Amino acid sequence: MSATSKPVFKTLGYATLFAAGLLLVLFLRNLRSRLYYHGPDYGFLFWLFAWSAIAGIGLVCLRKWAVILLFFPGVATAVIILVSVFKTSIAAWAVLVNLSFTVFYLQSQCCSSTTGTTCIGSCRTSPLH
Repeated sequence: MSATSKPVFKTLGYATLFAAGLLLVLFLRNLRSRLYYHGPDYGFLFWLFAWSAIAGIGLVCLRKWAVILLFFPGVATAVIILVSVFKTSIAAWAVLVNLSFTVFYLQSQCCSSTTGTTCIGSCRTSPLH
């Protein structure tokens, strides 16, 4: 891990731990509501707390598995959405056009940065420039 990315992941880890704390408070308040007032069961908040606490501790300690754990739900959701779009065949070509536009836009933004770093490939070989 490079020295410039370490503060970013530590900050992201602290933010994730803060979110874990909020989820724990919400779970405990819901537990109280269920015991005293027979309120709804939001037990999934505990599992969200456990996931975010483990990911947050891993990010603060700069572990590689924590980054995978942090981004896995988003990637899994994107895969499920894409599979469902292609299975229903509702304008799958429109999804591909939008996705390619987003990739090309991000490529042009990365290549126009002043740091000289690129996101995808080299700026000299990019068809956008």
